[in-house]
Amino acid sequence: MTRQEIKEWSKQKIKGNMWTILGAILIANLVSSITSVITVENEFVALAITIGGGVLSFIMQIGLVKYMINFITDKQNEIEVLFSKFKDWKQATVVYLHQFINVFLWTLLFIIPGIIKGYAYSLVTYILADNSEISSKEVLKLSEEMMNGHKMQLFTLELSFVGWHLLAILTLGILEIWLIPYQQTSTAKFLLDVKESYEKANNNIQQPEVI
Repeated sequence: MTRQEIKEWSKQKIKGNMWTILGAILIANLVSSITSVITVENEFVALAITIGGGVLSFIMQIGLVKYMINFITDKQNEIEVLFSKFKDWKQATVVYLHQFINVFLWTLLFIIPGIIKGYAYSLVTYILADNSEISSKEVLKLSEEMMNGHKMQLFTLELSFVGWHLLAILTLGILEIWLIPYQQTSTAKFLLDVKESYEKANNNIQQPEVI
């Protein structure tokens, strides 16, 4: 599907489901921000809280991705799906730290390489949403392979929503009520299509390394 086709498909998909999707996104973001209200003076404790907050946010993002996948593929969906990946917190922690370090090191070279690496890892949460045994090394490698040739497409898709967000400012943010589910669904649809196309081309014979 082209970018415009994905956006049009998403507009139709969220009709009648806008509030449900918005609620799931808000819950995921609210839980993710819990640690941000904790303030401590000890630097080591503060660092531990920051890392813990990052892991928590990452786990919730995987849950949200799983929720969006179910929504897009018309599978049975419950709000509990958002918390379904907490059972795999060890895997999520390792992948999160591995991904963070890689992006950080690339950013030290120059900002642009770090941004590119971040886009290369766009499918990490989608891979983890369906696989609880794949190793951090393999999931990052798979994401990079899947996103090969699609990073600029994702960037232009995200860029196409900038005008909408500027328009939302004129509505005092009211337009965001519709725009957030619309963009979330469009992005999820694009990434899911990329993942499925890769798996189809490779006959789904990926052999993940077990942690």
